[in-house]
Amino acid sequence: MLIAGTLSAAGILFLVFKFGVRRVIAFDIPIDIVSTGFLMFIFAGTFSGMLTAMVAGLIISITLFVMKQTMTREVLSIVKTKKFPYRRFMWVDINPKD
Repeated sequence: MLIAGTLSAAGILFLVFKFGVRRVIAFDIPIDIVSTGFLMFIFAGTFSGMLTAMVAGLIISITLFVMKQTMTREVLSIVKTKKFPYRRFMWVDINPKD
């Protein structure tokens, strides 16, 4: 159960991090909810399956929380510019200590 939960969490985290770690950790709460719900749906039917899903969800949640508190992340936001167009979407770095 613990091994299956750890391997499931590692698989989902590897897939999520392919999008870019600094951009993914800005959306940690929706990713955590969707991944835990997906694991609960996949492992539904047995008690050990649900415990596996909860262990994997816990690992994903802790990993994303620690990364958000320690790493610089990028957030998509609207930035004013001096040239036309005067506003545009850009990735902005956010320091975790701010």
